[in-house]
Amino acid sequence: MKKVISVVAPMYNEEKLVQEYCKTTLNTLAAISNIYNVELLLVNDGSKDKTYEKMLLMQQKYMDKISIINLSRNFGLEGAVSAGLKKAKGDAVVVMDADLQDPPALILEMVKKWENGMDIVVASRIKRSNDTLFKKLSAGCYYKVLNFLSGKLKLEKSAANFRLLSRRAVQQILELPEVNRVFRVIVPFIGMKTAVVEYDRDKRFAGKTKYKFASMLRYALDSITSISIEPLRKIVFMAMISFVITIITLLGVLFTQYPWNIACFIVTIVSFLFTLLFMVLTIIGEYIGQIMIEVKKRPTSIINEYLPWQHENSLERKNDK
Repeated sequence: MKKVISVVAPMYNEEKLVQEYCKTTLNTLAAISNIYNVELLLVNDGSKDKTYEKMLLMQQKYMDKISIINLSRNFGLEGAVSAGLKKAKGDAVVVMDADLQDPPALILEMVKKWENGMDIVVASRIKRSNDTLFKKLSAGCYYKVLNFLSGKLKLEKSAANFRLLSRRAVQQILELPEVNRVFRVIVPFIGMKTAVVEYDRDKRFAGKTKYKFASMLRYALDSITSISIEPLRKIVFMAMISFVITIITLLGVLFTQYPWNIACFIVTIVSFLFTLLFMVLTIIGEYIGQIMIEVKKRPTSIINEYLPWQHENSLERKNDK
């Protein structure tokens, strides 16, 4: 019996991409169809356009290749990825964006490394030539902050969600108890044999990215608070900095000839301390919010409909609906 390679592709309002993505990916993976069975698992993350209808049309065309998950509403990228991992039937599971910025041809190289004994294969971007300056700067800061706060956990440089996981790795991730999952954090957390493949990211095939500044900020906060409790531990250093600055300013008032204005000095110190205080409260508030989410134990996503591929092996590998 052939091994199965599953490719999980979350989509939200991507009606212009569905057909081209399925065609390109399946044509690319046809190169290994004599060795593996390929399952393309499309996850509709509560799209408001005709994304789901386009998925159904593509499944009718490739009934032995395409499975569909239709979520009850928009749960976001992490919820869609989690749903895909639960239903994917593959011995190896690839998670990737459907905008064709992640080249499907790279999957062939990832599969080779998996067959050579790797449980995880991470795709790392060499450069961001197609990104805006803001995107490059914000992404650079994001990864630097994550690595600074990650403690013993080391993250791959410039690596997003484009990864291959062995069945063992997928099962380990699904057994993790947390509700608020950040895929690019929990994958390195499990600590299995990992290889890295590098690539240049292409331009988006069609449409616009659904990640606006607010979405990126929320994702960054979720990543930081899920990776460790280091931000809470850094509060003590913030307090030390505040103390040192206050002492230096006070010494400047008492022992220099500079004509300090006492009222201005007081306003400056109070403003600085309140700014620091609100930063501390924000960090603590984020962690309290994460605790609330975890205590509720709500599912990361709700599958409204699951349409498995019509393959000869699907009955043997069938997941519960």
